[in-house]
Amino acid sequence: MNNCPCCAEPMLRHIRHNEIYWYCSSCHQEMPNFTALILSNKIRKETAVMKQKNAQINKLELSYQFS
Repeated sequence: MNNCPCCAEPMLRHIRHNEIYWYCSSCHQEMPNFTALILSNKIRKETAVMKQKNAQINKLELSYQFS
C-alpha cells in the first residue's frame, strides 16, 4: 500500500481513462502514480545511455574500417 507524501496516510488506488492514480482520503487529493513515473524516467535515461554507447561503438567501427 502506498502512503500519501503529504500526510503519510494510506492512499486508495483508482483507475480512470486507463491510467492509475492514487487518492488520499485524508487530504482529499489525487496523487500521481509515482512508481510508474520513476520507472519511466529510469527507462528513458537507460535508453539514452544505450543510444550514446551505440553511437560510440559505430564511430569506433567506422574509424577501424578506414584505418
